[in-house]
Amino acid sequence: MDSSRFFNGVTLISRTFVGALFVVSGLIKSNDALGFMYKLEEYFEPGALNLEAWSPYALEIAVFVCIAEVLLGIALLVGALPKLTSVLTLGMMLFFTWLTWYTATCDPFGTKMITDALGANIEIANQCVLECGCFGNAIPLTAYQSFLKDLFLLIFVVPITIAAFRNKIELNDSRTSVIIYTGAILMTFLFCYWMLDWNFPILYLVFLLFAASAVRRRIDHPKVEWMMAIAVMIVAGLIQYKTLTHLPLKDYRAYAVGENIIENRMSAEELGLEAPTYATEYTFKNTKTGVDTIVLSSDYLKIYNESRFTSTYEIVTYDGREVKVSEGYEPRIMDLIMENADGDDLTDAVLSKKGYTFFHISKDLEAAVDAGAPAQEAFNALASEALEAGVDFYGLTNAGTEYSSAFSEDFSAPYRFLSCDQIELKIMIRSNPGLVLMKDGVIVEKWSWRDVPAFSDLELQ
Repeated sequence: MDSSRFFNGVTLISRTFVGALFVVSGLIKSNDALGFMYKLEEYFEPGALNLEAWSPYALEIAVFVCIAEVLLGIALLVGALPKLTSVLTLGMMLFFTWLTWYTATCDPFGTKMITDALGANIEIANQCVLECGCFGNAIPLTAYQSFLKDLFLLIFVVPITIAAFRNKIELNDSRTSVIIYTGAILMTFLFCYWMLDWNFPILYLVFLLFAASAVRRRIDHPKVEWMMAIAVMIVAGLIQYKTLTHLPLKDYRAYAVGENIIENRMSAEELGLEAPTYATEYTFKNTKTGVDTIVLSSDYLKIYNESRFTSTYEIVTYDGREVKVSEGYEPRIMDLIMENADGDDLTDAVLSKKGYTFFHISKDLEAAVDAGAPAQEAFNALASEALEAGVDFYGLTNAGTEYSSAFSEDFSAPYRFLSCDQIELKIMIRSNPGLVLMKDGVIVEKWSWRDVPAFSDLELQ
């Protein structure tokens, strides 16, 4: 095989691999754009990238990145605008590789200097983002794993860029389309089967390719590639609109439909599983050399009484960082606490009740008022009939007792509110407000505030 044919083969494989992965990655982010927005807000914090001015636009940025990733993925697969596509793809990969490197090397015990609103330099603690959010909750990756993933992906982006600027990429002919589309669909199928437990990405990819191909076949115009991009953007935009105005199509969180909340809160010991083990870093100084040595608390117990150790080392501090020594099971839900107005923890009592229980969830009750009176009227109508039928109904919010009481009075809510951590409420449901139905501690169904059902429409048995 000559070098030209080999390079063309490498380019074809690279386009297929990167294009399909971009489409799947973009869809996973689009599926939970609010979750991606929350991740961006973490990056915008002063202790992270210090981009607080961007926080009000976090959702818009999240949606832009989701759609852009899908557009670039399809452009790679169909061969549209090769130079522009390759440059943008390379730029995006370089940025995310830098971002994951920055995240992976962040020192959680370090500090950084920032300039406050008054122009003064102040020192604050680092705010390290533990997961990059590349694949959302579908495939949780550590920052270091994400960095390695991006480095690996860059290997495939380089030949695409070279080929584009050597004019070796153009809109696919029929044979190239068959090869690339078949490879991309097969790769997506395997990805879905092994890692996502979700088949919709395959259908999504087919719809996008069909939209682009349909425009190309039916329109003879010098700007047909841009028109193909518009068609792809419409399909991707419709899915994005659906997930933002209602709920994600696929939920990978610990509060997804079918999840047992009681079990997800249990410790490794309660489930009969091996728990992770942790140790504290102790710092000792060698009295002969003056060099500090780190000893884990778990190892210190083995040597603290040995004469050769006590005669050579003296303690500097026992107050070191905690590190994980071995992996093990950790509860999927760790911070769920429901408190009443008196501060009593009712979590176990509420979750252990037999039968159905409704929850009106609001991570920000004040902002939820913007949903309008009709939304609250739907909650009130459902709650009134549910309570009359003997079905429990609670409100969960992070608002204080005073505001919750005022809200109940202003909107005539027939149910009481319990306080819950805002982060936990964000995880429960990607809608503010939203509705969750639970039975015997298991999530049965979830609705956005736009989709609150009538009690008579539900078959609760």
